[in-house]
Amino acid sequence: MGVIIRRAEIDDWQVCRDIRLRALREEPEAYESTLEDEQHLSDQQWRDRLVRASTFLAVDHENVVGMAVTFPQDDGDMMIVAMYVAPDARGRGVAARLIDEIGQTAVSRGSSRLVLDVADGNTAAERTYRRYGFVPIGQRVPMRRKPSVFQTRLAYRLPGSGRGVTGSV
Repeated sequence: MGVIIRRAEIDDWQVCRDIRLRALREEPEAYESTLEDEQHLSDQQWRDRLVRASTFLAVDHENVVGMAVTFPQDDGDMMIVAMYVAPDARGRGVAARLIDEIGQTAVSRGSSRLVLDVADGNTAAERTYRRYGFVPIGQRVPMRRKPSVFQTRLAYRLPGSGRGVTGSV
């Protein structure tokens, strides 16, 4: 059957917690949050996250092998705030399929771009995003939790949106 991508429901909070904590354990430098902070969140806080954001899961034979979390932005963009694919699932197109699903959701909400920040040194993630079609838009900001690490903002214009990647008309 292979990997399926599905939107997480409120009852998936434990699965979402587990894959998020795994991501923070395995790739701590890639995220604004820390394992120490998130492992102390209450069950209700994990449920609340699923209400506030759109979370997508990559499931391979009942095992969650990836996730992506998005928030709509005030300017109409859809921001990908977290993405993770387990090492044993990498190289199989899982990240692209997660982005595809996010893109479909974004278009249905009227968004014209997907945007995300990638930390300097996270070359595998940056390579994945660029291969998909994301491009830098000239914004670089330091990580809040570690200001010595900078992040580059990348954007992807959704098909049929008519708006340029940089947000110009």
